[in-house]
Amino acid sequence: GQKSGRQQVQGESEKTFSSFAFSFSQSESVDLPSDIYFLSPVSYSVAAMSKSFTVEEVARHNTEKDCWVVIHGGVYDVTNFLSEHPGGKKILLKAAGQDASAQFDKFHDVTKVLKQYEDLKIGTIGTGTAAAESSSAGSPAIIDDEEMGLFGDMVPYGDPAWYQGHKSPYYNETHRKVRKAVRHWVETELKPYVDEWDEAKKLPKSIFKSAAEAGILSAIVCSGWKDSGVPEWLGDAVKLPGGVSVDDFDAFSFLVACDEICRCGSGGVFWGLLGGLGIGLPPVMKFASEELQKKVVADCLRGDKNICLAITEPAAGSDVANLTTTAVKSADGKHYIL
Repeated sequence: GQKSGRQQVQGESEKTFSSFAFSFSQSESVDLPSDIYFLSPVSYSVAAMSKSFTVEEVARHNTEKDCWVVIHGGVYDVTNFLSEHPGGKKILLKAAGQDASAQFDKFHDVTKVLKQYEDLKIGTIGTGTAAAESSSAGSPAIIDDEEMGLFGDMVPYGDPAWYQGHKSPYYNETHRKVRKAVRHWVETELKPYVDEWDEAKKLPKSIFKSAAEAGILSAIVCSGWKDSGVPEWLGDAVKLPGGVSVDDFDAFSFLVACDEICRCGSGGVFWGLLGGLGIGLPPVMKFASEELQKKVVADCLRGDKNICLAITEPAAGSDVANLTTTAVKSADGKHYIL
């Protein structure tokens, strides 16, 4: 039963009339400014999806009160969906007015989710150079927005809370520098090769040199110099991620570095690269003579030598404090008696 007469929708923008049109029941009809006549929201939906937008048009809808995104050529008005997004609204706002296809694909069942939220689709990106560039470019794999406090993949409950805009008194600019530097190194130097190295059960020597240059090796052990300072004879062997100083590199910096390195997805790679260094070098740094330190420490931090903690007693396992074997010097001081 169609009502007699027609209701005129006032307003210029697509956003204005689309919201208004969807408020009608199926039995009502709507006249739009373009004189298109719809008998139902179903008809509207089909027509809306045929609406073509330029990249420049979409880019203008980039605020919390007016937020559009492009996903695989489709234009979606997510303004009223922001507060409902399971990952929070900030991740959507970061992509406002842009092509979010790359980020979307990483965390969604594409076909299922796009079908579920088809009512948010208001059109498509039109043809042309600008549109083609937008569709192929996508969003960056890593979000890094200092103003909004966003970093990384924005996986809800995956990355630490302070990566997702939740303020913390424990992290500052130093930690952000460490995080960014280590993330870049892991993404380029570790993640592409972890499967290959796991299968080979061996790490290439070059990765230790790369880790040294990136400051990764020093990051694992540098807390040993917090009180005493870095010995001058180490020279340029001590480098830290992001160019931060030893004085600024605290326990949370160490946590951030380890957290980011573990994103490579291989415990074997992490332990093979840093495990032996982390438990083998600190005792030398703290208890060995300067002569022995000069023979060992710098070369390990430069990735030229490797170190580990070797335990020969079968009863102790990895609990070094429970060793029962003793090594006592002989009376003449020339030998050890085990």
